[in-house]
Amino acid sequence: MIEAFRMYAGDLDVIHPFVSPLNGNFDGLAPMLIFTGTHDLYHPDIVTLANKAARAGVPVEMHVRNGLQHNYPMLPTPEGREACGIIARAVAGFAI
Repeated sequence: MIEAFRMYAGDLDVIHPFVSPLNGNFDGLAPMLIFTGTHDLYHPDIVTLANKAARAGVPVEMHVRNGLQHNYPMLPTPEGREACGIIARAVAGFAI
């Protein structure tokens, strides 16, 4: 996994905010809608990211589902359909 992360980073340092958003500046960001499952490998970092954004004044709406993985909103499950509905309502709310 470390090698895959290095490949993703390309020529950037792995701590660059474009590679690792936790190292970025959250001031002035738009509202965030975050989905995570407790079995998501990145769950602890996602919680840290949400907290950092909230401390910077970013409105954060986070949905955590116990026992689910990273991509659960994309799955044809009750939890996935629920997440898709939340996403669709959020997107519709931004329609011009």
